[in-house]
Amino acid sequence: MTFSTGLFIIGLLPWFILIYSVRGRKERRMRIILTALANCVFLIRGGVGSFLFICAFAVIIRLFSLLVGKTKKIWLLALCLVLTVMPLVFFKYTAFLIGMINPLSDVLSWTSSMIIPLGISFVTFEAVSLLCDIYKGRTDKIPGFIDTYLYLSFFPTVTSGPIIRFNEFESGLISPSLSFDRAASVERIAIGLCKKTLIADKIAILADHYFDGIACGSSYSAAGLWIGSIAYTLQLYYDFSGYSDMAIGIGQLMGFDIRENFNRPYQADSISDFWKRWHMSLTQWFRDYVYIPLGGNRCSIPRHVFNMLVVWLITGLWHGADWTFILWGLGYFILLAIEKYVPFMKKTAGGISGHIYTLFFVNLLWIPFRSADLSSAVRYIRGMFSLSGPSIEDKAVRFMPLLVLAILLCCPRDRLLSKLSGKKWFCVIKGVTFVLLTAFAICSAVNSTYSPYIYGDF
Repeated sequence: MTFSTGLFIIGLLPWFILIYSVRGRKERRMRIILTALANCVFLIRGGVGSFLFICAFAVIIRLFSLLVGKTKKIWLLALCLVLTVMPLVFFKYTAFLIGMINPLSDVLSWTSSMIIPLGISFVTFEAVSLLCDIYKGRTDKIPGFIDTYLYLSFFPTVTSGPIIRFNEFESGLISPSLSFDRAASVERIAIGLCKKTLIADKIAILADHYFDGIACGSSYSAAGLWIGSIAYTLQLYYDFSGYSDMAIGIGQLMGFDIRENFNRPYQADSISDFWKRWHMSLTQWFRDYVYIPLGGNRCSIPRHVFNMLVVWLITGLWHGADWTFILWGLGYFILLAIEKYVPFMKKTAGGISGHIYTLFFVNLLWIPFRSADLSSAVRYIRGMFSLSGPSIEDKAVRFMPLLVLAILLCCPRDRLLSKLSGKKWFCVIKGVTFVLLTAFAICSAVNSTYSPYIYGDF
């Protein structure tokens, strides 16, 4: 089940929020029961195997929490962390590792067909953060099994984040925040749904046309390939930020203060600024649990470069078991190292020039991220810079109005909106437009075929 399906939007979410909002004498117990029930329904709908896996995983993490919390031994923490990430390594990387060693292995076909449990990447990262926080004394108590299960299976964030910390989740479970504007939360959910169904899913048609065509050996114009790459750049943003908006809005209606995941990333004026704005919960996780423990930047330049290399190799591999994701991670490592230590790049970062080169390289690196394999990525990029080829395809031309609109929505507009917000005619037009778009988004979600969120595969 995903947020953009009619079953979730109409069949689960309104009724759950309505019941959840009713507060009785046994308020905390009722919240726990309702949250557990919603988590179970959400996970079972995504696959009974995923549900059983997370239940078993929660039992194991609960035992590890007791061991780490009572002994406070670093070697035991290290052992528990290794065992915690083993399921992720097994399900996501076994086929990749076997293929590197022996591409003709009979085991390869079996491991490639394994069904990866729903949300295993995000669940694993949250489990690692829980164990590390217990060891460091950042949590007030060692959570019991119920709290551990609720945290790891929390349905708004289990499939695609944002990655939350246990303290954040526990505070929402024990003493939910009542300061959120419920109307604003509902509006945010609607905006997230519009991003997904009305923009991301529509642009995906154009992006898939070019990327899948290149993978099948087709040839396209350079202009068309550029438009296709921009289409995927926009699709990924609206798809993932749309999910995050819905997750945060749902969390707010339940009283949970879920951390932000995006801050207008395509307005960044440097690569480092981009990663302060894009998938912020992942960036913060790597900073707190990988980069700083390795030494961060309080070390020699060679060691700092090594720390960055480790972080970006793991970041690439976390997104997927393929050389394309390793190339993507190494690309950002090189850009960030150059930006940090090359004087010329320090001057370039910031301003119009920084914004241009950031968007150029971000768009370029999304190509291996999306491509089926390395050879497809190379062919795609080579075609983008070819001086000869066919004329631009009609399909690209037909999608230009939607692409232009999506680009404009990424541009700074706060100053304009602040000037118009006081005018009655603008408020009326805005309200009517919002209602119509939300209705179209719900109809699109109900009538369309299953369209999973991109980061649900990671």
